[in-house]
Amino acid sequence: MSLTISTGELVHLVIEEIWNRGELDVADALFTNDYVNHGGLIPDLVRGPEAIKLGVALYRSAFPHFHITVDGVTTEEDAIVLRWVAHSRPPLMDGAAGTKGGLRGITRCRLGSGKIAESWTVWDSRTALVRLDATASKRTRGGDDDGVGNRESPVRNPLKAN
Repeated sequence: MSLTISTGELVHLVIEEIWNRGELDVADALFTNDYVNHGGLIPDLVRGPEAIKLGVALYRSAFPHFHITVDGVTTEEDAIVLRWVAHSRPPLMDGAAGTKGGLRGITRCRLGSGKIAESWTVWDSRTALVRLDATASKRTRGGDDDGVGNRESPVRNPLKAN
C-alpha cells in the first residue's frame, strides 16, 4: 500500500478496512511505529500499530456488528478531525445517523510522515453506559429489585457491600 495517500483516503481506510471490516493488518501501513492512542482502552501499555489493532479487536469482539459511519471530516496539513457515529449494526438497519441507535464521537489525529502518529477521542460515554445498563437490566429479569424499581444482576458485584 502506498504511503502517499491523501488524508481523506487515510480516514476512509482506517474506518472501512480496520474498524468496519476488521482488517487489522492494514494498521501497519497507516499508523507510525510509535503511535499513541491517548483516548484508547490501554493508552500507555501498547503503542504503534498494535495499539489500534488491540483496541479494534476488543471492540469488535464485544460488539460483533459494530459499524462506524463518518459524520464529517476536517483535514489540515498534519491533522485530521473526524466526527463519527458508531452503530451496533450497519446504519441501513439501524436508521439514519444520529438516531437513537448511534453513539457519537470525535477523533483528532496528528499525522507524522503521512501516517497517524497520535489520536485523541471523545465520545458520549454517559449515553453509552446508560444504554448498556438498560440492555443489561433487560437481560437480568431474575435479578433482585433494589426497592426503587431497578433490577440488579444476579452476578454479585464485588464493589458493593452485601
